[in-house]
Amino acid sequence: MEKNRIEAFSDGVIAIIITLLVLELKVPHIEGEINSGIILSKLTALSPKFLSWAVSFFMVLIMWVNHHRIFSELKSSSNGLLWINGLLLFGMSFVPFPTAFMGDFFSEPIAMSFFGICLAFVGLTFFLLRLYLYKNPSLYKDTTDIQNNKKLLKRTLISPILYSLGAVSSFFSVYFAFTLYFLIPIYFIFFGTEKKKGIQK
Repeated sequence: MEKNRIEAFSDGVIAIIITLLVLELKVPHIEGEINSGIILSKLTALSPKFLSWAVSFFMVLIMWVNHHRIFSELKSSSNGLLWINGLLLFGMSFVPFPTAFMGDFFSEPIAMSFFGICLAFVGLTFFLLRLYLYKNPSLYKDTTDIQNNKKLLKRTLISPILYSLGAVSSFFSVYFAFTLYFLIPIYFIFFGTEKKKGIQK
């Protein structure tokens, strides 16, 4: 399969994932008298869902950005790449469920921990994708800085490690765990997303 077909399929799946995430945000039903105070209280009650959606949205977005940059540096694909990419999409496609679960049971350690476990799995599959490409440098274009991939490998491990830490810490403090989940995408937006470079080997 051509690498462009893998990328196009992945883009489609990720677009659906993002759509499913936002579909969990439903307008609250209000019976009886309606005023600004009641509406505000209903919106406030939905804040766990909004926060859960935001954390998942930006992590999926960051993964899509990095996925795009990885594939823009490839000249070909392989059967192994096809399956590992499929494993990544398998994990990402499940993200809407733990996101909704955490939003509905925000104060429950099990829900908070389950989210961390699921996102740690997704982060691990992304690491495996980078590891496979690091072990198969022939898939890259000649202009790609292969040595830079070793640094990116270590950086990619930060995500599953921190999500695993959040999953464990959920049983001590759900608020600490969620704060950690909230900070992870912020880190990757400003420090952990590799900008595309045209560096020679």
